[in-house]
Amino acid sequence: MFFAFILVLVCIGQASTALTGPLSPNFQSWLTSNGYSSYDFTRSDYGTKGSYGGFTKTSIKASKTPVIFLHGNSDSALKTSSMATGWDNSIAYFETKGYTSAELYATSWQDNNPIKAGTRTHNCKDLTRLRKFFEAVLAYTGFSKVSVVSHSMGVTLGRKVINGGTVNATDGTCNLGNSISSNIDVFVGIAGANYGLCNCAGTIGSLSATCNKKNGFWPGDACGLYTSSYCGLSATPCNGLSTYSHFLNEMNTSNQKEASYLFSLWSKADDLIGNSDIVWGRPTSLIPLSDGKIIYDSFTHMQSKENTAADQYKLVTSKKV
Repeated sequence: MFFAFILVLVCIGQASTALTGPLSPNFQSWLTSNGYSSYDFTRSDYGTKGSYGGFTKTSIKASKTPVIFLHGNSDSALKTSSMATGWDNSIAYFETKGYTSAELYATSWQDNNPIKAGTRTHNCKDLTRLRKFFEAVLAYTGFSKVSVVSHSMGVTLGRKVINGGTVNATDGTCNLGNSISSNIDVFVGIAGANYGLCNCAGTIGSLSATCNKKNGFWPGDACGLYTSSYCGLSATPCNGLSTYSHFLNEMNTSNQKEASYLFSLWSKADDLIGNSDIVWGRPTSLIPLSDGKIIYDSFTHMQSKENTAADQYKLVTSKKV
């Protein structure tokens, strides 16, 4: 079942460093004063683990380009359980390199219940909220640019947040506004399903919301001799690729680059994506127009986030592989 694969996504990773959030009192006060309180970026329902970032008594301003971390399906900003490990490892690593909470930001979107993973889509509610978070971090820090490190579904959510424009979602239609790609310095996409998931091929596309053809991870219809069982095996893309998820296809063919520097990371051993990351002949985690890529041989889906903090830091700071 597809839900078993989704459960793997949140069960494998391990975070070795426990961080404490949430957003600093200074940032929370600023958000309230500037009309953002309704978006609940703090996520106090997770106590100190639902968010991270902001000025403090010891970190009174941002001196480095801020970084926004965007988690995947059923994960959270910081580690909330053994199955939702958050960005603890990455944030802790960046802080050993001189970053502070004034420059590192994250908020949880939806919840961390893996049973509900198959219900999540690229919907207007989440995209609008995350777009507002990006805008808030830019305004609060006073920087003209931020960098983004994203994982799994956070990759495709983050790309649309940046690209802006109209969203025709299962919860309605909305407009995110103009592209903010000029405000993004570096975008790192880790294990994103930019061309869909083979696990969503066949009849599961009509049974699981997260696999739907409109704003989900539908990988494309079978065609000719290529049945859905060949999705991760075919060396030649199926002629029916134009039928894959409308949401993903629209982003991939827009010729919009999400950042000044764009990088894609993935693992050949990804246990959620499978098939060495191949979907109808293409690496699904390779974002179009990427400036570089890093391919790992043995990391699981969650390990591609948890075990790559050094590479994330290198890409954000050096802007090269």
